[in-house]
Amino acid sequence: MSTTSTPPADAFEAIADTIMYRWSAERDVWVSPSEVEQARAYLQRAGVVTSPLPDGRFAVAGSAAAMLEATRIVLLGLRHLHATRKGRRPA
Repeated sequence: MSTTSTPPADAFEAIADTIMYRWSAERDVWVSPSEVEQARAYLQRAGVVTSPLPDGRFAVAGSAAAMLEATRIVLLGLRHLHATRKGRRPA
């Protein structure tokens, strides 16, 4: 039996609006570790592979290869989700 927990498939979709409201109302883009993991799981399902780096940032593989901080990983997930909801291809 594994002790590693994986966020539910729809966890990020469920909290995305809450994150956006919090960011706009509080003008603070703080993210919790669980929000980051939910965003990473969502991105992985969308085909965007992320890997944690020793300095706390994340490597993003693919055509948009980059090293991003936790907040930017969540933002990337939000952008993908927003584009999906609007029926567009994520940038």
